[in-house]
Amino acid sequence: MPPLPQDSFMDSLRDPVVRDLAWVIGSPGLLDETWTAYAGRVVDDAWCRTQLNTSAPWLTELDNEPRNLHDFIAQHPTRRLGQYFESLIAFWLAHMPNTQIIATNLQVQNAQRTLGEYDFLFRDADGNICHWETAVKFYLQAEPLLEQRAFIGLAVRDRLDIKLDRVFQHQLELGHTPAGRAALPTGIVLKKTQAFIKGYLFYPAAQAGKPSIPIPGVSDNHLSGWWTRHPVSPLPQTTPDSYWTILPRLRFLAPVRLDAEASVMERAEICAALDTHFAVSDESVQVIELQRKMDNSWREATRGFVMCSKWPIINT
Repeated sequence: MPPLPQDSFMDSLRDPVVRDLAWVIGSPGLLDETWTAYAGRVVDDAWCRTQLNTSAPWLTELDNEPRNLHDFIAQHPTRRLGQYFESLIAFWLAHMPNTQIIATNLQVQNAQRTLGEYDFLFRDADGNICHWETAVKFYLQAEPLLEQRAFIGLAVRDRLDIKLDRVFQHQLELGHTPAGRAALPTGIVLKKTQAFIKGYLFYPAAQAGKPSIPIPGVSDNHLSGWWTRHPVSPLPQTTPDSYWTILPRLRFLAPVRLDAEASVMERAEICAALDTHFAVSDESVQVIELQRKMDNSWREATRGFVMCSKWPIINT
């Protein structure tokens, strides 16, 4: 995984939820904001970097005393990463200077049928009424093609090209439909409609990283990792003395930082843990390669998904 432009700042944050919030604000997006079909309709990386720099004092303060953020997240309990991602965005927007949230998850209906929803409606610091469609996505390159359709999600039926078609052809067009305009609060007229989509693309472990040729519509700066099928022998790793940990789903966002005393696994241990898991489950496992730093703490070196031997499985 390539380092984030703000790694030195993000690495200074210790609280996992604050680190996730910083990642939401400043991490590179998945989409190429200059691609013709997306031009003007993607929240761009430069803006995100500026927001992270502006938010650094606030995030540092939160890291020292994260109770307000923890309480906010606890008020929106979920096991779904997408909902956790949205909660972090809501907390960020609610604390962004001169910004007012107008509505979140506002449904658009027509004759009792739900046509879609506005993820976020807010007034920005310039007075513009903004509509954001948000998503955090993890796609694996399942075919050796440099096309969006080659990337599928952990649920298999979730595919990058299908997701983006829906975002740009349907969700971002809601404000231009009669039902979409009718759903807006009185006096609200949309000025900016954009996609805020972040996440990672994972490439076959044998491929050794991102391709040199860009994927149409995908940012050159997108975050990436590797994937492989179980049984794994050996796990891809950058140094012989790497250690490992397994991530729970709600920790999939920011680069991992663990204290010196954290429980980590050697290669034999992580392989045994994967054997035990896949003996009873076909569910994917995200593993993190860790390296020890000068202060004896652990930092993420790479991340990858280990999939079951039969992946992708499409249930009919």
